[in-house]
Amino acid sequence: MHNVFFIDRADQTLSSAWVVPLALLLLLFSSSSLAAAIAVTDDADNEVRLPAPAERVVALAPHAVEMIYKVGAGASLVGVIASSDYPTEARSLPRVGSYRGIALEAILAREPQLVVAWGSGSPQAVIERLRSLNIPVYISEPRQLLDVADNLRELGRLTGRAAQGEAAAQVFEQRLVELEQSLGRSPRVFYQLGANPLTTLADGHIVTQVIRHCGGQPLFAESPVLVPQIGRESLLDAQPDVILAASENDAWQADWQRWTILPAVQQQRLYTLEPDWISRPGPRLIKAVEQVCLALGSQ
Repeated sequence: MHNVFFIDRADQTLSSAWVVPLALLLLLFSSSSLAAAIAVTDDADNEVRLPAPAERVVALAPHAVEMIYKVGAGASLVGVIASSDYPTEARSLPRVGSYRGIALEAILAREPQLVVAWGSGSPQAVIERLRSLNIPVYISEPRQLLDVADNLRELGRLTGRAAQGEAAAQVFEQRLVELEQSLGRSPRVFYQLGANPLTTLADGHIVTQVIRHCGGQPLFAESPVLVPQIGRESLLDAQPDVILAASENDAWQADWQRWTILPAVQQQRLYTLEPDWISRPGPRLIKAVEQVCLALGSQ
């Protein structure tokens, strides 16, 4: 015997009446899902997609930690690397490694919904393994000053703090405009990265962009390698007007005092920069810009 279903006209009318509301509900559900999804492009030109803002984030660089706090998402951080010491709250966060090495197992134990990696500092093998496990990875590698603002915006979006990220980015950009200076004669600037051997930074590094933003001419910027080693003879030929170095104190300046043939030494234009400000391409980089602009602008 076959089952036979009867639908009277009243039931048919009632069923038809639900078609439109159900369709609207489905449309609204679909729209809300699309609205919650997030897609940004990181500094390595990779698209990073999240179904919803990340509530558990691991950051593999101190500057990324600072950015996440700056956009108001510090509470989402569940893992960082050992040198993450700013702001103070970051010092108590679980460590997943250091510059010497990052433990994949430690990252996975934190169950991150997003990992923020440093393009030139995080092990590529770890990044690839995370991606193979379908864990979204955002590569942060600011090379231009405005890249810092872009990172703030994107990390704000990825953590559900789009408004805070936009506000932080605009403050950074406005301060850059205020600090930019053009000097009558661009001083030749040598940035000392290492003393023995003597090294500096070339184009492609954000420190070089800071010097240019402040009206200086960064020496050896045209080098084909990012961190060139400089011979003393080459530096003597370059005749720097200003020498900059990041250090906790001015002790490094003593080594230059015998090089009286250099204009920078003759005029005592050797300036010490706060290490964390100039070495971390995060929101406090603007303080390094202030330091450099003040140094180059002083005569």
